[in-house]
Amino acid sequence: MRKRILNYVGFMIILSMVLTFVSASVIMYVKTNEWMEQDVRNEAQYVRLLLEQTTDSGWEEQAGTLTTSRITILNEDGTVQYDSEEDSATMGNHKDRPEVKQAMEEGEGETVRFSETLSKKTFYYALRLDDGRLVRVAKTTDSVFQTMFSGLFLMGILLIVILAFAFLLVEKQTSKLIKPINQLDLEEPLSSVAYEELRPLLVRIDDQNHQLKQQLEELKKAEEVRKEFSANVSHELKTPLMSISGYAEIMKNNMVPPDKVPDFAGRIYEEASRLTNLVQDIIEISKLDEGISMPFELVDVSELAEEIGTTLLVEAEKRKIKLSVEAEKQTIVNGVRHILYEMMYNVADNAIKYNHEGGYVKVKVKKNQNQVQISIEDNGIGIKKEEQERIFERFYRVDKSHSKKTGGTGLGLSIVKHGAILHDARIEIDSEPERGTKIILILKKADVHQK
Repeated sequence: MRKRILNYVGFMIILSMVLTFVSASVIMYVKTNEWMEQDVRNEAQYVRLLLEQTTDSGWEEQAGTLTTSRITILNEDGTVQYDSEEDSATMGNHKDRPEVKQAMEEGEGETVRFSETLSKKTFYYALRLDDGRLVRVAKTTDSVFQTMFSGLFLMGILLIVILAFAFLLVEKQTSKLIKPINQLDLEEPLSSVAYEELRPLLVRIDDQNHQLKQQLEELKKAEEVRKEFSANVSHELKTPLMSISGYAEIMKNNMVPPDKVPDFAGRIYEEASRLTNLVQDIIEISKLDEGISMPFELVDVSELAEEIGTTLLVEAEKRKIKLSVEAEKQTIVNGVRHILYEMMYNVADNAIKYNHEGGYVKVKVKKNQNQVQISIEDNGIGIKKEEQERIFERFYRVDKSHSKKTGGTGLGLSIVKHGAILHDARIEIDSEPERGTKIILILKKADVHQK
């Protein structure tokens, strides 16, 4: 930053001085030349006046020594009668000179001639006298290039002095400017804003700090959840595997009476089924956790509700639970079909498992403006208020002993929660212990004409 400022200031100083020097030189040169040319014209008039009013001879030589201008007197035919700088006898005829030719025709004439190197320029002014002769006055000065060149040395010294002073000043001011920036607390950037121009940047840094902290906290929580999940998975897998291994070992060692073999085989089958369900749920929730892309499509949830009612009917009858499905037709949502099925199935399955004998489970699907509401209501054991938020945690069970009997994996409602997040859906719970539970899934309705 310091180097860029120094370079910029140096460039601006040099550019400003060069432009100022050139402009001042040109202006002064133009004004000086105007004054010089006017002086030459005035001198020519004085000489003309003297020539016309005096009859004395020899005064020309004296006049030539009293002025820096060159005085030349020419005869009517253009031959040189007198010149203050050269021998008139050797100068020849000047009638073809522009200023002389113009003066012969118009009474006065002027011209400017430059030297071969363009370092000098001469201004000539000629006047015609009453007797036909001509007087010419000339003055030589430096050209504009020579004038500027002669001042380059002084400008160079002045430029060096100004640049040295400017660099010292910029160095000091830059250090003073940068100091508050170097002292910024990037952990709390808005605690001390030295320059208002930096506020938008500091606000963004502060926002990023908050986002980073939030992400770190989320990562920490995710890591804790992952560790807890791994521990729970290990425990949940270990239990049915040990049961299967134990029953199989007893049967292998012929320690089971023949009439008890079907019972042992049934237990092995139940534990294997439980293990299969657990693995399937773990795979499903892992997909949702990892955000694996899943194909969305138009799904009629009323059809899913009817299908789930048919699937769970046998289980409900076994537990003497009255299962009813009431679904409006053409309740279309945009979602992942098998995830929506799992969400509805898990809630309905829990409503049957955690119910009393002779209870009821009501599945209702209805449209409401731009929403589709799926409500699953039971009159089972219910959920305490303080536990209603926790039921969606992995492997959390309201009634652990009852869950073991029903063979639940403890992941069903966690799949419901992650499925709701995937579909940008809402979950509402209304429950009281021993009075039942009502869970409502609220999804966005899709345009039925798109199907």
